[in-house]
Amino acid sequence: MAVASVAAALLAALGGALWLAARRLSGPRSQRQQGGGDPGLMHGKTVLITGANSGLGRATAAELLRLGARVIMGCRDRARAEEAAGQLRQELGQAGGAGPDATDGQLVVKELDLASLRSVRAFCQELLQEEPRLDVLINNAGVFHCPYMKTEDGFEMQFGVNHLGHFLLTNLLLGLLKSSAPSRIVVVSSKLYKYGEINFEDLNSEQSYNKSFCYSRSKLANILFTRELARRLEGTNVTVNVLHPGVVRTNLGRHIHIPLLARPLFNLVSWAFFKTPLEGAQTSIYLACSPDVEGVSGRYFGDCKEEELLPKAMDESVARKLWDISEVMVGILK
Repeated sequence: MAVASVAAALLAALGGALWLAARRLSGPRSQRQQGGGDPGLMHGKTVLITGANSGLGRATAAELLRLGARVIMGCRDRARAEEAAGQLRQELGQAGGAGPDATDGQLVVKELDLASLRSVRAFCQELLQEEPRLDVLINNAGVFHCPYMKTEDGFEMQFGVNHLGHFLLTNLLLGLLKSSAPSRIVVVSSKLYKYGEINFEDLNSEQSYNKSFCYSRSKLANILFTRELARRLEGTNVTVNVLHPGVVRTNLGRHIHIPLLARPLFNLVSWAFFKTPLEGAQTSIYLACSPDVEGVSGRYFGDCKEEELLPKAMDESVARKLWDISEVMVGILK
């Protein structure tokens, strides 16, 4: 009887997933954002995207390249980034009727390990020496639900990469962004920020560690950072906004264990429910180039629309304290 009940439940779940999949196939797919169809929209602009070799970052890079941007891919694994760059050149050449070499000057690969403050500083030093301008910075890279581990500098990995690495990167590039104004900063967060809290007594999770909570805390930190940075950038013509991409099919969940027998059903459900990387990247693309958000700063977006934040994500005193502590942690001296 128990076996029959389990089998019936699995069949019901499978049937529901198939029905959802059929609806997804027959329903309208995500369209590129309004204003995003002009191939010359980003002509002459330089964009830096962290974690651009896969998932959301790769999809964002592909679309901004199509719009004429010069894209710098900041990636931890240079070999994987070069492979992704080669694929992007080939895809863009095929789509545009040009050879794959046509994007050689528009797509640049640079090594950037956000789990190493040394790497971040070296990357920024090289970038500042080589690049005369930076029009858009997209803080996209991240780690999710990893076991407890530390960065090269001894920070809890999720907080260290998702918040501190990008915090240092952004601060070191602010001068170039200001001299290139009007320019934009785009920060990728998550709806899961709602489950996070900023515990100033244990930011490094040395007293206790919960991988879900720590991810949510890092994403809450992204939002607080964005709001405080927007305040500090008032009058500079540099804007900064934060977004959640929704639930997207990427390799970000590689640390999540799915039982072998459940994987086929999980894959089907994720295909039916989750966004594709291109669909998930639409808000990043929108904030990077849409005229609709020109001059807009310090806001939180989802599906290319502004959304409300919980009070804890708008606490100015917490945002300022987090900023001050982050400066100390990454070694920025005023």
